[in-house]
Amino acid sequence: MQTLNLKQLEAFCAVVERGSFTAAAEALYLAQSTVSGHILALERDIGVPLLVRSGKRRITLTEEGRRVYDHAHTILQSCTELSRELEEQTSREVSLAASSIPMQYILPQLISDFHRENPDFRFLLHSGDSASVHTAVLQGETHIGFVGAVMNARELTYDCIATDPLVLVTPDTPHYRAMFDAGETGNALLSEPLIFREGGSGTQLAGQKFFTENGIDSGALNIVARIDNSEAVLRGVACGLGCAVVSGLAAGATKELLSFPLVGKNNEREIYMIRARDRRPTKSARAFIDFLLSRRALH
Repeated sequence: MQTLNLKQLEAFCAVVERGSFTAAAEALYLAQSTVSGHILALERDIGVPLLVRSGKRRITLTEEGRRVYDHAHTILQSCTELSRELEEQTSREVSLAASSIPMQYILPQLISDFHRENPDFRFLLHSGDSASVHTAVLQGETHIGFVGAVMNARELTYDCIATDPLVLVTPDTPHYRAMFDAGETGNALLSEPLIFREGGSGTQLAGQKFFTENGIDSGALNIVARIDNSEAVLRGVACGLGCAVVSGLAAGATKELLSFPLVGKNNEREIYMIRARDRRPTKSARAFIDFLLSRRALH
């Protein structure tokens, strides 16, 4: 067994987990003949058959094969963990993905505050809607995500880092200015032409929840446009395309619109930091997570 190596174990596990030599070869970016060679060499080194190749390309494990797979899987996991730990010793990069509101109005200040205390850290930021951020975190494409909606509490942890009220914004015209000065609420303006965010947006999900909880039929609303970008929504309102239910954080950052409060149940949402439950964060990501959690505890 002196020639036993990780390439053999990797090929063997890939065949078992994917059910065929062809699928294993594609996953490992190897020729199928190379994968077959690794398996034959492994069986020769161990001295017993590990796989039973039956008709219709079916592959099953022998009793010895099941035991070898359990050990091989553990060995490969340990190697992956070791590689990550060694990489962490030299890397101070933290990868973040965020939906538009936390990306534009929350993360810049948080990262700036953290960076003042940890100037050797570097951040890599990706933006998308809430649905795509959830996918990026689940698939391990980013260390931490920031979203405004809970979509998968089974596989992800959610820590609230901020709250964000929902408001209805309008152009600053004499018509709307008179209503604003009279103390009108946004509820009274829901019959106006409205601009909505797209379906994967946390703001849109929060708005839909507000409508449902307060008995408002969203199907009866006069929706003139759906836009996949929060800044474009605000620009559309400023240009007179329609009104919009938006993040209070976003509305507060512009001076050219009027912001009307929405009254009722669930008229604000929480902004969450999300992480995969089955994946241990890197040392650098853990430092940023701890910073955010400690900051939350102070408020």
